[in-house]
Amino acid sequence: MRNRILTVLGALAVLGIVMYFLGFRMSKDDLHISAAAEPLFCIGGALDASGELCESGLPFTNSVLMTLLVDVILVGIAFGVGQRLQLVPRGFQNIVELTIEFFYDFARGVDKKNVGKFFSLAATIFIFFLVGNVLALVPGFGSIGTCRPKVEAVVEGAAPEAHAAESTTLVNLAAFPGACDHKTSLLVPYMRAPAADLNVTFAIAIAAVFMVEFWGFQALGIGYLRKFFIFNEGPIMFFVGLLELFSEIMRVVAFAFRIFGNIFGGEVVLAVMSFLFAYLLPLPFYGLELFVAFIQAVIFAVLTVVFAALAVQGHGDHDDHAHAGNEAAAH
Repeated sequence: MRNRILTVLGALAVLGIVMYFLGFRMSKDDLHISAAAEPLFCIGGALDASGELCESGLPFTNSVLMTLLVDVILVGIAFGVGQRLQLVPRGFQNIVELTIEFFYDFARGVDKKNVGKFFSLAATIFIFFLVGNVLALVPGFGSIGTCRPKVEAVVEGAAPEAHAAESTTLVNLAAFPGACDHKTSLLVPYMRAPAADLNVTFAIAIAAVFMVEFWGFQALGIGYLRKFFIFNEGPIMFFVGLLELFSEIMRVVAFAFRIFGNIFGGEVVLAVMSFLFAYLLPLPFYGLELFVAFIQAVIFAVLTVVFAALAVQGHGDHDDHAHAGNEAAAH
């Protein structure tokens, strides 16, 4: 088996080298990675000349399309597995139950008493980001889209000839059916990882932090505010309470940017590796990105459970658990 794998990898490497020198490779014009989700069309309006802004202010972006696809997949899985539950799980039901049981045991280890209250939201966040991040790594999800003309200044008449003279390869990739000529246009993919769009990560972060505060008030009532406004323990503790309040608000930013930075950074790494050598070289980084996709989904969901567990503790208990929460946030 090992010899067969090595033979296949060797053949692919030779084929990749041959195709690379024939011209089947990326150029610097192909390295277009947008830090923001790109609109596919506008709701109730049209795109402006740059193709980046909507006149109506309601863009339908590639990350929104990907989010809807992930939602449809998860709802389909829930209904499909729910309608065919077996006492002894088999096949896909076994995978679903293993995933849910894994995270349930993880969350139970964080807060055994309230796991039933926190689990549904945290598990939803975990599964949503896991499926969305992994699905974005499937070949074609970031390379199939529409060609959008570049917005540039008026090009002089000699510019096209200069562009043509730059090509020294035997193959013109722009001549292939459906390919974009990246000297004059940009590829806008139809789908993009939801976590690579700050709008998505901020929306889920706001929902998670809102529910954490809701559970805190639900468990402690108005006394929940005693964690942040400490008037009877001196000026230092009063200042510490205000820092706690500030840290509660900043959790939204930390949640949103942590997963966005890792997933968007992964897109950049894969694009750069594909530019250097598109055959075999990106494979180890795909493995790394699969690991990051899993870990970031776990971290986001587990931190939601940890912060919720801290929120339902009283002021005295909160101090006892703060060190555990800070260690979890550091990861």
